[in-house]
Amino acid sequence: MRKEIWKCASHEVGVRYVSLALLMATGLISGSLSSVAQADNTSDSSQPAKRDYRFEVASIRPVGPPTGHEYPSGVIPPSYTPGRYRQEKIYLGALAAEAFGVKHRYQIEYPSWMSSSSTYGNFAVNATLPEGATKADLPIMIRHLLEDRFALKYHHETKQMSGYELVVAKSGLKLAKSATPDFDGAALSGRGIEFKDGAPVFAKEAGSVEMCFSGVTGGCVLHGRNRMMQNLAADLAGRLHTPVRDATGLEGGYDYTVIFTDEFVMTLSGVLAPVTDTPDEPLAHPLLHEALKEQLGLELRPVKNVPVDVVIIDSANKEPTEN
Repeated sequence: MRKEIWKCASHEVGVRYVSLALLMATGLISGSLSSVAQADNTSDSSQPAKRDYRFEVASIRPVGPPTGHEYPSGVIPPSYTPGRYRQEKIYLGALAAEAFGVKHRYQIEYPSWMSSSSTYGNFAVNATLPEGATKADLPIMIRHLLEDRFALKYHHETKQMSGYELVVAKSGLKLAKSATPDFDGAALSGRGIEFKDGAPVFAKEAGSVEMCFSGVTGGCVLHGRNRMMQNLAADLAGRLHTPVRDATGLEGGYDYTVIFTDEFVMTLSGVLAPVTDTPDEPLAHPLLHEALKEQLGLELRPVKNVPVDVVIIDSANKEPTEN
């Protein structure tokens, strides 16, 4: 039997379908949600912060390792609300990832004790933002917090990693330039999508969105609106958990919709497992590699030299200084 534990992330909106019911969400555990922007395999920390804020007050206390029963309702409370940053249980490596704005796990390296499975390294955080600070200012504040309370030391390295190049398939491109090149990337609204014959259909006002759904249609969708190929490459890196660079040579924005089965699922134990096709439970849609070629005329070509800016955590104390 194939395990199906769906997980989704979006640049603008998180969307989950349960028995074909549309549920709109404002945030996801995997990261902050924002309007469509340029994206690649580098961390956001390569850009200097425009505003240097620190939390007004911050409490950090150690908690035990995850039990898998932290959120019985299945709903993870948002870590950010206006004026407040709160984490019930987060491991230090994940806090460091937030501090440097990294989008993918391979963009940061830290000691094993900072991982979620370690006896050490899991903490509850409750912090107050200073007046004028917003969600966009959280990374620099979390970075200061880690430096002040854990004596965090780090550096950057550019590493060559195995991954993929996104190229035009030999069968030819099946994409068209965006019909609305002046589109501002507005978020998907509740009326921006409907199902026809089991497939999602997007309205003209629908923005770029990434979503997964379960039920009889089962699968995932990447919908791009006036979206550049380097943005698509970054989306694919998130789905495949490996670096992807744009080598299509295509410039400007494109409109597209690709429906696929995610190649990995997150199990209840927090481990990524490959999806398999079984005779008694066949896949509803092709895997991502095949879907890109069939539906968009794009191909993922394996390469061994994708340059990635990696944050290296050199050292940190296992216990924070007192609150």
